[in-house]
Amino acid sequence: MAEPLLGAIPGFARNFIPFLIYFVVCLVSFFISFYMALKIKPTRPKNTDTIADADLIFSVPMYSGLSMLAILGTIEGMEEGWQFHWFGSSGHSRHFVMLYAAVNLIHIPITLFKKQNFNYKVLMSFHHAISITCMMVGLLNDRMYFFAAIDGICEISTLILTIFFIFKEVA
Repeated sequence: MAEPLLGAIPGFARNFIPFLIYFVVCLVSFFISFYMALKIKPTRPKNTDTIADADLIFSVPMYSGLSMLAILGTIEGMEEGWQFHWFGSSGHSRHFVMLYAAVNLIHIPITLFKKQNFNYKVLMSFHHAISITCMMVGLLNDRMYFFAAIDGICEISTLILTIFFIFKEVA
């Protein structure tokens, strides 16, 4: 029964394994970041949130990669015609969508476990869920990656803010 349903989704067969690889890499990266945060905990003030520290460590390489893929995906598709923008399914923009969805899937539990205001947790989880949904529509339909890459250029600001937060924490 499930076989015809998944076969009807054009991007599922093509994107499932690469997306799963991105997800596992993100998960392992977060656990490495959490280990690093535990190692630096003795040097941090007493009330420091280890998960928040791990999130900052995790975010630098992830948002660097997202920013790079978004820029390269946008440059790749800039000279192409409207057919590529709507129906193109190759290149850096496709990888941007997979990494973006994987990072945000990892960020939902991180957001829930961080020591922060409950309303902020709800809003950020909602934001991540909506972002994942929007990206997965393109991924599962195997199209519109170019528009996702253009949208993803805004992740450069997240990288810059993460670096500012790190400097704020260590200064």
